[in-house]
Order: sequence, then structure tokens, then C-alpha cells
Amino acid sequence: MIALAETLENERISHAAGTSLNHKESFGQYFTPYSIARFMSSLFPSTDKKIKLLDPGAGIGTLACSFMERIAKENWNTPDIHISAYDIDRDVYDTLKKNIASSSSGFKKADYEIFSGDFLEKTSFEYMWKINETYTHVIMNPPYKKIPANSKERQSARAFGLETVNLYSAFMGAAISLTEDNGYIVAIVPRSFCNGLYYKPFREFILKNCAIKHIHLFETRDKAFKDEAVLQENIIIMLQKNAVQGNVKISYCNDDSFEGLSEFDSPFTQILHDGDNEKYFNIPTKQQFVNDNPAVYSNLKDLGIKVSTGPTVDFRMKNLLLKDYAENSFQLIYSVHLKNHRLSWPQKSKKPNAIMISETVRKQVFPKGFYVLVKRFSTKEETKRIVASLVRPDDFLNDSMAFENHLNVFHANKFSLSEDAAYGLICWLNSTYIDEKFRLFSGHTQVNATDLRNLPYPSLIDLEALGQKLKAEKEWSQKIFDKISESIK
Repeated sequence: MIALAETLENERISHAAGTSLNHKESFGQYFTPYSIARFMSSLFPSTDKKIKLLDPGAGIGTLACSFMERIAKENWNTPDIHISAYDIDRDVYDTLKKNIASSSSGFKKADYEIFSGDFLEKTSFEYMWKINETYTHVIMNPPYKKIPANSKERQSARAFGLETVNLYSAFMGAAISLTEDNGYIVAIVPRSFCNGLYYKPFREFILKNCAIKHIHLFETRDKAFKDEAVLQENIIIMLQKNAVQGNVKISYCNDDSFEGLSEFDSPFTQILHDGDNEKYFNIPTKQQFVNDNPAVYSNLKDLGIKVSTGPTVDFRMKNLLLKDYAENSFQLIYSVHLKNHRLSWPQKSKKPNAIMISETVRKQVFPKGFYVLVKRFSTKEETKRIVASLVRPDDFLNDSMAFENHLNVFHANKFSLSEDAAYGLICWLNSTYIDEKFRLFSGHTQVNATDLRNLPYPSLIDLEALGQKLKAEKEWSQKIFDKISESIK
């Protein structure tokens, strides 16, 4: 098996270097390093029962082979092993078949099937007619590719009762549906499904059908698939079909070497918070778990505060955009106008500074008052994901202001926040505590209004008390935000 492991890794590296980016993207194809495959295989509990293993999107067979390596090395007393491996890319079919055959050759009772057809299409058809095969174990690195609403992939996923937006979650939904009760699914997937509106049906699908047993987090964003230059943050997750949910094992390390691996058991209530209607999956590190504050916080609805995406979509109003403010126009605010947590308008940049008044624009603007703006996309240079900035009545040149679509806007039902609440939000949202809470469920730089609604907030009394303290400070800094925020925790 050692020779096969070396062969697989050499084949993976050769494929990464020698395959065009267009080819990889067309299949959503990024092969798993053997060190990661070996770790994924190690998560399965040992068994002396028959094993039926599914590897959908198998590539060159690294995941299935790593599992077979573990069974051989630990000398499991399993009576029979059957492997089903799928990959739609005909270029890897012969290599996949060779590797699976090699990994199975040392077992008396091991057989395999290699499928070059469309995994989703085939299994959804068989599932609808109840003629599908079922599996005790699934190990997978599913393809990553967005799928349109009218695509055949979306139609296939609906056969399993799943509405989803990406090929990887559709593959996972199919794999879960094909897994026998108490069977295990181990997958390496992007962390993006843990939060956000689009993946809520997928999170609900997981919670309905599985218990979450283990989550592994790579602390460095670009190291898991470094040979493929993949910047998407990935996690490894193990699910058990129709099992009772208990504590979740959390592990984390820096990269695919798994050096310095740390792990601890987390109560499930730390992963899915009670009363969270959005079903966000939070992934704490041990430090965040130990330091988490048990205080009860409010949500925005309790505070009478709303957060919305900026309503002005500039490319739909190109004829109304103005480089400079003029009579019969409103100020138009972009991310570029936010500096040091305050409004810095106008700016000399490629972005316009104003928009002409029209009937449509009047419906989108906010009246003079206090607002808090959060960038929807934080830049690489920013150390914090959430960066909140204050807009005050003094910033308005006339009775209203327009906020562009790449901003999130905190408001009171389309009107001004109270002054103290606005300052309090600036202090709270810019705190290190909130940045850490956000990173528990989000692995990317995008900050959506739904994400902001899902954060904890102080009571209105405490929020306004924060605001009063911040107003007394002449200079704002991270140290000030944290010091004031900690006063209520």
C-alpha cells in the first residue's frame, strides 16, 4: 500500500500541473492530497461487518484507496468489501480503475465497480424508482461548481428532496440519501455551506437526516489544496445517517501535514445555537469555546433595528451616476467612502460620488439621520471581517442619502437609528469579540445582511450605554472598541 500511496500522490501532482484550468473548472475537479485522504479515512470507526463504500467524484481513487489502506494496515476482520467509484471525466477512468483494482487486490473478498456516468443523474433516477444501491460508508471530495436553477443537476438534487446551489452540496445530498441507517459520510467540502441564505435548505437537509460527529478545520485558508491554488476555505465533516446527535468532535490544524493537530469535544449547542432559525453551523476553536460568553444577548428584531443590503444598484442606473455632487442629486455612498469607521465623502476614485434624483432613486434613499454601514466584502488587507462605519446627520448635504449595493445598512425601519444606538453598534460590531463570533460560522470575506442578523447583540439599554461611552472618546481604535464592549460582558 505504501507504493500505491506514493503512486497516487505522484499522479495527483502530475494532474494538478498538467491539466488546464478550463478542464478542472468544467468538472469542478480538485484532487485530494493523500495526507488529507488518510486523515479522512482515520475518522471512520473500525468495524467487523460488511463494508459497502461509495466514492462519488473519485478522481484517481485517492480517497477509496486510503480507506482500503487503513483496513489492511489495521487488519479489520470485515467479511466483505464492495466499492462503487464514480467519475465523469473519461481522462481519469483508466487510472481510477487501475488504482481501485490495486487497492482491492490484497483482500480475499473485495470487489468494485467503476462508473463513468453522471453520478447525480444515475442515482436520482434509481432513487426515485427505489432501485438504488445503499452504502455503509461514503468518502468524498465532491466537485465544486455552481448550478443554475434550471439545470439538470438541480433537478437531480430535487429527487432527494434537496434544493441547493452548488454541485458539492448536491453530491453530498445524494450521498446522504444513499447511506444506510447509522452509516457514515466523510467529506471534504467548502465551508461556505455553514452560513448564508442559499445553503439554508442544505443545512436543514443535513440536520434532518444526520448527526454531525466530527468537524475538522484548516486554520490556514490556502494550504489544504496548495498545489491547485484553491483559496476556498475547506472543512472535513463526518456525518452519521439517522443517528442521535451528541457532542461533536472538533479538530483543527494549520495545513495538510496535520502537524500540531488539536481537538476537543463540543456540545452540539455550540455548533447550532438554540433558537437559530437560520441554522448556521458554528465551528469553534478550543480557545473560542473556552472563552465564549454565556451571557444572553438580543437579536436585531428585539432591538427594533433592521439591516438591509444597500438598495442602489449602480449598473442599473448608469445614466444617473455623477462623478461629483450637483444640484438635483443625492450623495451616493460606496465602500471607498468609508475611512477609519466614519464617512469620508467625496473621494477621487473610479466610483461616482452622487446620483441624480429620480422617482426610482427617491424610493431607495434614506432620510437624514444616524446609520451604520458594513462593507459586504472585506479586503485582503483588512484584518477583520466586519468593518462598521458611522453616518451622522452632519454628513448629509440635503435631506437624503443613497447607499450602494455593496454595503449593508443598519436602520430603524428605513429611518434613522437613535444616536446612542448607532454609536453602540459601531463599538459592538467593530469589537474583536464579534469578529471571532462571525468567523465561527463564516469562512469567507463576504458579509451578508443575513449573517449580521445572526450575530448576538446586547440589550438596547446596554447597546446605548456602549454608544454613550464611545461618544466620550475622541479617538477610536481597536483597543477602545474592545475595552468598551467588554464592559457589558
